[in-house]
Amino acid sequence: MSMMKKMLFACCVLIQILAFSACKEKENSGYQVSSVSIRLVYPEGNGFEPVEGVSVTLKNTSGSTTFSQSTNAEGVAVFEVPQGIYEASAFDKRVADAKVYLFNGLNTSVNVTQETVEATIKLEMSSGGSVLIKELYVGGCPKDDGSGTFAMDQYVVLYNNSSETLDISDFALGMVNPYNPHASNKDYVNGELFYAAEGWIPAGTAVWYFDKQVQLEAGKELVIALNGAIDHTQTYSQSVNLANSAYYCLYDIEDFNNALYYPSPSELISTDHYLKAYKYGLGNAWPVSQFGPAFFVFRPEGTTLQAFVDDASTTNLYGGSASQPRKKVPAEWVVDGIEVFVQGADGNQKRLLPSVDAGYVELTRGMGYTLYRNVDKEATEALAENEGKLVYNYSLGVGNSTDASGIDAEASLKNGARIIFQDTNNSTADFHQRSKSSLRN
Repeated sequence: MSMMKKMLFACCVLIQILAFSACKEKENSGYQVSSVSIRLVYPEGNGFEPVEGVSVTLKNTSGSTTFSQSTNAEGVAVFEVPQGIYEASAFDKRVADAKVYLFNGLNTSVNVTQETVEATIKLEMSSGGSVLIKELYVGGCPKDDGSGTFAMDQYVVLYNNSSETLDISDFALGMVNPYNPHASNKDYVNGELFYAAEGWIPAGTAVWYFDKQVQLEAGKELVIALNGAIDHTQTYSQSVNLANSAYYCLYDIEDFNNALYYPSPSELISTDHYLKAYKYGLGNAWPVSQFGPAFFVFRPEGTTLQAFVDDASTTNLYGGSASQPRKKVPAEWVVDGIEVFVQGADGNQKRLLPSVDAGYVELTRGMGYTLYRNVDKEATEALAENEGKLVYNYSLGVGNSTDASGIDAEASLKNGARIIFQDTNNSTADFHQRSKSSLRN
């Protein structure tokens, strides 16, 4: 055998040894790749069919690995991924007859343990909203002396994302009981929320409403103090100042008299800015979770809020307990909702239906972080009035949770820009953790 042939032979042997070693290493580590086909299933009778190019995401539930693929003409996305347990989600947006239709779906348990796996995502349809939850601040901040967390400074910001002034006088605030996402949840039957088939959201304890006519101009916001409508920075420097004549607040001392939650509001806030409550549960406070609320805004249709609350047929008892009555808010009444999970916790479970919020945003409590809506970059940049007013290089995200648009919404608003916020009815795509409250800018 010539020297050249010997060298070629040795190289071939070496390549085979390396390939065999790699295979054995992969085999020994348990690493195997599977082909996963995810089919999108659209609601029947809506006139919309599967199309090519819809983005589908697979996220490994045991880590942070995420894969994305687009559907083919049959509405199927095909992945090549390591075996494991995945969460699959999809979003589709269609426009017909000048109306925007949103399709969201989530499959929380795609078990990839075979070479080929087929799964589906059932999409739910909703309409694009005009009034959005721009920001939800509920996790609190560190106390100055390092002794713990102060969290009686919660607030929500509503934003008119449309181009028209809107009457929001009949809007109401609700939250789901169970209040924490990582607590046991008796609403799950055979792995699914039992009320999903009935199309309603359970509002716990009470619902809050405006006690006056309220108009919200296009591109403007409305801050509502959920507790403590005072200047908290006087006691805790890292907190927020909620004493502002433009703000609204929850304050109904006849129903909720816990002074820790509801000290007398600042004299700067007029009494006609107090939201009132229709209470039907127990307790002396409306306990918005510091860990992860399922919070929503809704508007009654075909009835009044009081008539809805007074109607015995709209009552549901959580786990059959008479001490935990809830109101069955029809999902189609919901204007906007946000599902919040505990950052890094095991056992987080969805409470809002996919038609309201198909995803979730994670929160680390006690750090002064806030949940802030992402900017719709394309729509915002398309506005001629924003020429030279947009501020970029946004840097207030927390870790990997940030606004991919790169636009600093608060700085741009102060610069006179008009911001269009993203609205896909999926908090995973629409929100991020912001390292400080927008009220502290």
